Amino acid sequence: MIETDAEHVGRIAAGLAVRIPTSVRKEPSFNSTAEPRTTLSGHVIKGLGGYTFRTVSLDSRYKIDEAAMSEIKEGYQYTGMGYPFFINLADESHKLPFDKMYAIDRNQMRMGFEGGVARFLYSRRWFLEERF
Repeated sequence: MIETDAEHVGRIAAGLAVRIPTSVRKEPSFNSTAEPRTTLSGHVIKGLGGYTFRTVSLDSRYKIDEAAMSEIKEGYQYTGMGYPFFINLADESHKLPFDKMYAIDRNQMRMGFEGGVARFLYSRRWFLEERF
């Protein structure tokens, strides 16, 4: 049961969280699908429809351990079909303009990892794109 005083409740996440630390490099973006049109006389007419969304690129260099890899593997039956997942960036919020996302990874249908030779630590570049 969930009780709240809020006027609006968005998505609610439930499940196991996997902590994957990221490297210093962060690349947040704000995007729009609206397509303004330029008339022959040079006037710009605002695009109708469209929506705005956020993306962020994060790098996990040799920080994905055995526990995280196990959870990624278990959840891949859904993420491999393209389902979005919740991302909590609270640990990174002092470096980013947002701290939570419901997103997909642009490459989650072919989730490849690098490293893991000396110890069970893998790397991956995450290209997260917000979903609704």
